[in-house]
Amino acid sequence: MLQQDYLMRLIMQFVDGIKRSMERGKQNPKEAADSLEDALTRALDMDADVLLGLAPESFASVAQLSIADSRVAVYIVYTLALQAHYLREAGLADTAQLRYEQACAFAAACGVDAPGPDDIPCEADFDALLAEDGADAAR
Repeated sequence: MLQQDYLMRLIMQFVDGIKRSMERGKQNPKEAADSLEDALTRALDMDADVLLGLAPESFASVAQLSIADSRVAVYIVYTLALQAHYLREAGLADTAQLRYEQACAFAAACGVDAPGPDDIPCEADFDALLAEDGADAAR
């Protein structure tokens, strides 16, 4: 129970960071993408410059090793897809494509669904994930 509470607290902190990035994205998509990269770095406890530069399948293999619980995988997938959206908006199409492909590869490796290429994860999607995991999204 204590371990589950700790994990939920970490997930909720991660989602709070994602929501702050979404607010930034309304003004500055590049800043939002950078903020999401920071959140991913903390969630995966790995250097983003190295990890996020990997080919999609390599990213999926390495990232799988660093997640503490399989429930975290879908949050990572949605965050990667959201970062791809902000990178596209910032004019960084190649990096956006890589990030989306990493999201899809990680989703496939973890057995979760990836958003479609035109589906942009929103705050309600993250709240729904939290609710599925038993967290009070309204906190």
